[in-house]
Amino acid sequence: MPLYDFACCACGHEYEAILKIEEPHDQLECPQCGAKAPKKLATAFRTNTWSKFLDDMEKRVNPHKFK
Repeated sequence: MPLYDFACCACGHEYEAILKIEEPHDQLECPQCGAKAPKKLATAFRTNTWSKFLDDMEKRVNPHKFK
């Protein structure tokens, strides 16, 4: 399950929550003040493993590109 970042609309506290992709976040409670319906923040994620896999496959298919 992905980890998401949220900000409380009442007090501004930022926190993380683990949710399923289709699970709604409007019932989450702020751990600081208890308010519901936080704002979902945009977060970056890392894809190094997938990128490395694709690079390795490209080297096998087209080795002349990497000389």
